[in-house]
Amino acid sequence: METVIVNCDFSGVDDSAKFEFRRGMKKYTEELSSLDCDGILGILKAFQKKVCVNGFPAAQSPGVSFAELILSMILDTISVKVKEHIFSSQEVEDGLLSLYVELFRSGPGSGHCELLEFISKNFKFQDLHGDQLGKVVDGFKAISFREEEDISAYTRTVNRIYPNQLVDVVIRSDNKDRLHSPEILHTLLDLFVFYLVHLPHVPEALRTTLERAQDKIYQAYNGELFTRLQDADFYHSQLVRLQDFIKDPEFPQTQEICETVYRRIPNIMQIKNATMIEKIYADICQFLKLLSMKTLNEYKSLLNRLECFYREIPEDFFKNPKMFETWAVTAIEILEKAPKEETTGDKLANASDKFIDHLKPKAEFGKIWLSIVKGFCGWAHKRGMRAAEEVICKNQWKSCWKWKENVSVAREMIVAMTQADYSSAEKVDDCASSARSFLEKLIEQLTLMKVAKHVEVEVAELAMVTMEAFGKGIKVDRLCRSASGKMSLKNNKHLIKDYLERFLRLLKDEDFDWDGGWIMTAGVDFMNNLIESSEGSDVRDMEMDDAFLQVLLFCLSEDREYMSIQTGHLNVFGIISVAGLSQLVNLHKESKTVGRLKPLFPHIQRLMDDEEELIKNTMRTIVRILGEEVTKIMDTQGMENLIALYIREKDLATLDAISAAYEGHSDVLAAQFLPLIKTCTQKTQTNETVMQAMFLKKVAEKEPKLFTKEALDLIFNHHFMDKDSNPQVLMLLDIVSKSCAENLEPFLESHLMKTELMMELMAHFQFNILVRIAAKCQNKQKIVYSYLLKRLKESDNEQVLTAGIQGLRELHSIFGAEIFSKKDKDFIEKMKNEGPNNYIRDLADNLINELEGRSLQKVSKDVEEHAGQIEKLEIGVAGTKVVLKKVIRDVKQQGKEIEGVKVELGEVNTRVDRVEVDVKDTMEKVEELDKKTMSNAPIWSRDVTKLLNPESEHDWRLLASRLGYSPDDIRGWATQSDPCMALLSEWYATHKTFEASRGVLNILQEMNRLDATVIVENAMKAAEGVVADEPVDYPEPPEIFLSYQWGHQNEVKLISRHLEMAGYKCWMDIGQMGGGDKLFEKIDSGIRAAKIVISCVTEKYAKSPNCNREVNLSVNLGKPMIPLLIEKMAWPPSGSMGPIFSEYLFIRFFQRPGEETNDDRIWPAAKFTELLMQLNCLKIMPDEGNISEMYKNWWIPVVEEIVIPKRNEKKVENQAIGTSQQKAETQVISPDVFISYQWGKQKEIMALFQRLTSLGFTCWLDIRQMGGGDSLYDKIDRGVRGCKVMLSSVTTKYALSANCRREVSLADALKKPIIPLLMEKIDWPPSGPMSMVLTQLLYVNFSKDESVQLSWEGKYFDELLHKIRDHIPENEETDFQSDRNQVKDSKTEILQSNSGNQKQTEQLMEKPSYPKVTLVLVETEKSHTSPPNHEQRKKIQSTQDEEKKIQSTQDGEKKIQSTQDEEKKSSTCCIL
Repeated sequence: METVIVNCDFSGVDDSAKFEFRRGMKKYTEELSSLDCDGILGILKAFQKKVCVNGFPAAQSPGVSFAELILSMILDTISVKVKEHIFSSQEVEDGLLSLYVELFRSGPGSGHCELLEFISKNFKFQDLHGDQLGKVVDGFKAISFREEEDISAYTRTVNRIYPNQLVDVVIRSDNKDRLHSPEILHTLLDLFVFYLVHLPHVPEALRTTLERAQDKIYQAYNGELFTRLQDADFYHSQLVRLQDFIKDPEFPQTQEICETVYRRIPNIMQIKNATMIEKIYADICQFLKLLSMKTLNEYKSLLNRLECFYREIPEDFFKNPKMFETWAVTAIEILEKAPKEETTGDKLANASDKFIDHLKPKAEFGKIWLSIVKGFCGWAHKRGMRAAEEVICKNQWKSCWKWKENVSVAREMIVAMTQADYSSAEKVDDCASSARSFLEKLIEQLTLMKVAKHVEVEVAELAMVTMEAFGKGIKVDRLCRSASGKMSLKNNKHLIKDYLERFLRLLKDEDFDWDGGWIMTAGVDFMNNLIESSEGSDVRDMEMDDAFLQVLLFCLSEDREYMSIQTGHLNVFGIISVAGLSQLVNLHKESKTVGRLKPLFPHIQRLMDDEEELIKNTMRTIVRILGEEVTKIMDTQGMENLIALYIREKDLATLDAISAAYEGHSDVLAAQFLPLIKTCTQKTQTNETVMQAMFLKKVAEKEPKLFTKEALDLIFNHHFMDKDSNPQVLMLLDIVSKSCAENLEPFLESHLMKTELMMELMAHFQFNILVRIAAKCQNKQKIVYSYLLKRLKESDNEQVLTAGIQGLRELHSIFGAEIFSKKDKDFIEKMKNEGPNNYIRDLADNLINELEGRSLQKVSKDVEEHAGQIEKLEIGVAGTKVVLKKVIRDVKQQGKEIEGVKVELGEVNTRVDRVEVDVKDTMEKVEELDKKTMSNAPIWSRDVTKLLNPESEHDWRLLASRLGYSPDDIRGWATQSDPCMALLSEWYATHKTFEASRGVLNILQEMNRLDATVIVENAMKAAEGVVADEPVDYPEPPEIFLSYQWGHQNEVKLISRHLEMAGYKCWMDIGQMGGGDKLFEKIDSGIRAAKIVISCVTEKYAKSPNCNREVNLSVNLGKPMIPLLIEKMAWPPSGSMGPIFSEYLFIRFFQRPGEETNDDRIWPAAKFTELLMQLNCLKIMPDEGNISEMYKNWWIPVVEEIVIPKRNEKKVENQAIGTSQQKAETQVISPDVFISYQWGKQKEIMALFQRLTSLGFTCWLDIRQMGGGDSLYDKIDRGVRGCKVMLSSVTTKYALSANCRREVSLADALKKPIIPLLMEKIDWPPSGPMSMVLTQLLYVNFSKDESVQLSWEGKYFDELLHKIRDHIPENEETDFQSDRNQVKDSKTEILQSNSGNQKQTEQLMEKPSYPKVTLVLVETEKSHTSPPNHEQRKKIQSTQDEEKKIQSTQDGEKKIQSTQDEEKKSSTCCIL
């Protein structure tokens, strides 16, 4: 039998072979019956070798039938022997399983499948477990495609038999207990996932087979495959397989595979057990992130299948803080990096809503939530923005946002909204509405917390960007309207000009649909808020006002349409002309800048006659608002236009404008006066006639001759007849009558004597007019006289009676007493006796006396005529009387004077008492002043000296030291009564006052003497408004200031010329200033006016005092700086500029071999392009009209080849470059440790200084080393360069300190080891510019126990010592200490031999040399990072030390330059 099998070729079997075999079946049966178990197994192995091959025949072939015949004989024999108990079925089961598995591994082909089915039908395998189960499952997994002639028959056979064999041999669903056992469950779930991930690896013909096999497993568990799973590790492994499957760049390969995955993901995600959910939630989040990060294109629906997992999560799960933190990390990463798909946003928003509803508020979660909200803001997704709004508006969480601390996050949220791609949203309008609602809620909370001003720039940018997006067809008008309504730039007025220019570009865009949606309202709000933001400044920026004028002039241009055909109302140009112009005029009126509105006035005048009623009335109101100031912006033609407009329109506002402008344009009015009056008579409203009369009165005061009889006829017949305007007309006529009374004569009886028209209170003006007419026209004297008497007799009004008597007196003085009859005199006599009051009676008496010749003048005349007789007859009596009267009068007068003297004497006594006290105080002050010299210091210095004179650690001595004065100077001032005043007097005598005050203020701030700082600040603020700054000589200050040393003047001239060719104006001292006292003043003006400072750095530049002043001033003013390295030198330069320039990347502006140009340029061509790119990044825009052809297309990058020299070449260059530094450094002995700190921790640092000094270390500490002025940076530079290690005492104030930042930056640039000391609990690394340097360092944590900071003992101090000694070996420490002791001994001998002054010796010995260790302090509220253990720190530190040793052998300048070139090229490419 075995021989037949071995020699059989099943592929070549035909019917004759089968017939021949059947003839010998009896023999073969007997042979099989004679075999034992091993013999049968041998036959099976031989059969297995022949059938489990690639060339085995297909189903329904003779070869398969022949194989089945042989196999049936073998199985029958086994069955018989098992029944006869010759051997058990278990003894042959392994052999049959081996055959079964190998048949699978052989394809299986269709023939193999028939044999598999034959075996399972004729032999019942026991329940499989362990290795047997594993082998069978591996066989199922080994499925592969086999080429056969009839592919369809092959597919049908495999699709039918393969899944059924899985059910019959592995699943066996009849045994439920077995099915749910962990072994079988894990096996089948593993196989289920295998079929899913294996789909892409099999031909399409077999995919149906795998899917049907999956279905069999799915059906066995009634669709709840993973529901009962309890093993989180197993589930994790399956998710990892699924993730690897989806990570495939080709996934999903076909639509069919995607659909299968779409169906199967819910089966895998169907977890209902709460404990299991908690265990696997992190894995689900990773899976969610994977799907979200995948660009699925048309297969986005896969993201929806995760819903089945979230649907099963109980609500209590969302109360778990750990689960929230797990989800939050994933959500933030998805929101930052994933494609912004609608489905992804929906899932994140749903989870966000559930967590914010159920999670208990915690302050520590505040920043996490804000990061999630910021992520939502970057997605143009309606559901996400609503979720973001839900988060920040949740009442119980509002206290966690802490907007004052997190205002930067609020800015980032608004920036994210600005950068979001709204065009990708499915419903842009809905998305913009959600974003609008969120923005309003956010700004409402920021406003409530008084921090809204910190986001005003971001809100303005959002408004502008969304407005520009609307112009491109993106319907974000609702968001734009909200941002425009909320924006303000009151604290950033310098940005208004740029936004006006951008807004004007939109207005000029003819395709912009201003009538669409809410965009017109947004545009108008944007313009109005810009105008409102410009308010409040005493000195308005001229460029900003020019930008406003450009917008308004465009809107007001003559060819502009102001009505929208679509809406039937004013369009955006009309509304801006109406609202914006009115608002701008209100800002300028009653100010010096009203003249800037002059270009607008012709348009205002033109529109005063516009057909649109609103525009017309607004323009007229604007002119009325301007009042008399309209003369400053209107010319003669404007006045003529106003008069013509009033004559045509008869508008009261126009008349107001004419009245206001009359003073400056009176000559224009004369020619049009009569037509103007005629126009006035055509208006009958009361208020108008009154205003007209007031205007005419104003004209009469200046030009009464204009009121001719014709003009007066119009006035009398119209205005005079109006009771309301009559009083104003009488005042007008009173003025005219003074010089042109004859013109009024025709109207005497017809109008001026009409009593019923006049108010009695105006009788004075009326009677004055009548008397003047009578005086001018004598034929009218009797009429006027009769009228006055008539009025006196008829009226009892005091005003009429007074004016009447005065009028009669005027007539008497003009015409004499002849006109008065006896009857009239009797009437006046009666008034003298019976008048209503004494005043009237006195007036009547005076009139009677004048009529009877008893006036003072008459009496005087009579006395003269009878003087001789009186002298002769009564000379004695008269003389006596005169003397007596004089005596009596003198006595009375003297009595009054005596009373006055008594009162004054009492006051004098009081003043004398006060003077005695003042004299006493003055004497004391004089004695005090006598002890002092005359002071050059300001008056506020006395308040400062009272605070600094008392002895303390931070008294006047430290101030003097920081100002750069020597110990001898300080000792000299100590002998005076007021040493601090003497110091300040000397300081102000040798410095300009403003510079001196600024220097004192800065040093007091560094000393932490806030009490004295306040005094100086207030004094400087009070002096700011005393006088305006002197205008700069040039009309438009250049934007670029070139700082250089005169030895390189020709090179800098060349740079300036090329910058001007590129469109930039430059400030260069050779072309801008004279000499003498104006030198520093003009440099100061040039730097202040510039927007950027370009420093042309050379060795001489770094040592120049004037260049140092320019750099320091630029830093203090916050000016951006671009260093140009003009010659090869070390970077940063040594000296006082080192700490400043260590923060900057220079541009190499000298040529290397191979970089030469064909002209006179000294720089590589690419480097000038790099300079222009940096100017562009800093928003320094060129004047396009001045750009030469050479730089028209400068932004096209020049290919630059960077050659990195070999290491040995670098070493040679490094030695050459460092020679000068080494010579300088060898001149002094530098301390080991540089201690960098902020003055708030001075007490603790002093203790550390003493502790390290006691251990033999030499330390650098500023309070013991530094003077002031420029030497401050110079000594810091020498200290950092000379030290071996820097100790950085990190606190919150330290992280924000500019000087501390410079110390750390310089140490980092020089590759000095830095050991951070964490002095307070804060986040690591600290926020701010130091984070880049400190983030890579391991700190020593002194924040847990602050008492250690005074004793400097314990394990953390031991750790610090260990780190210090890693950089300063003990033998070096000992050698240096001995050298230091020798230096001390020599100093002691010299001092003792010279003076013997022990005190001076001790002071000199206590003063250390130049220190070498630096300390850095950091403060925050909470630290979230625990330090590594000692072994980890030691390992990391040793690695860093090795790296630094390698780096120290390389050339510093080349390395830095190469890095800068690479970074700047990368930056340039990104921008391009």
